[in-house]
Amino acid sequence: MRSNTEILSQAWVVLQNNWLTAIGLTILHSVISGIIGSVGFGIGSIVLSGALTFGFYRTMVQIYRGQTPQFETYFDGFRNFLPTLIAFLLNAVIVIVGMILLIIPGILAAISLSQTFYVLQDRPELGAEGAIRESARLVWTNGKMWKVFFMGFLCMFVLILGILAFGVGVFFAAPLISVMGAGLYDELLAFDKQGAPVEYI
Repeated sequence: MRSNTEILSQAWVVLQNNWLTAIGLTILHSVISGIIGSVGFGIGSIVLSGALTFGFYRTMVQIYRGQTPQFETYFDGFRNFLPTLIAFLLNAVIVIVGMILLIIPGILAAISLSQTFYVLQDRPELGAEGAIRESARLVWTNGKMWKVFFMGFLCMFVLILGILAFGVGVFFAAPLISVMGAGLYDELLAFDKQGAPVEYI
């Protein structure tokens, strides 16, 4: 299993031929998310965010796997609209309840659910509940929760570097972080198939 820093390096490598695509998709996702968030006092975001997240994650996974995603792939989530909506709502409710109880349960819930849409875009036949269960299994098996946790810190570090680079670096940091997330998912899958010592950093 690659360490998180190795995932970062691999994400950088695969982006060399896909920077324009990744940046374009990241900007598209940010703009559309902003627009739907302003519709109906946030109702648009509640209804559509699941489908958009599904498509965005699928494009990032394809990039990490060495493919060049097509523009229309971003909208694949609408072919699985109901499962993505249910997954989004369940994720939101579980994390919010965890945060209300105490901050730590909310953080643990967010980590447990972090792979939900990666799983769903790969295996839509599982449905929302199945994807949530599989996400939890991938994260909690053999101590991989800490790997996911530390990846969050690494992504924050990359984002801060992007901000410090006169703000322009964010245009590179944001897609890099997204591909890193896809890479983490692929490494968790690979661990399931092969088994190897978990590299946390």
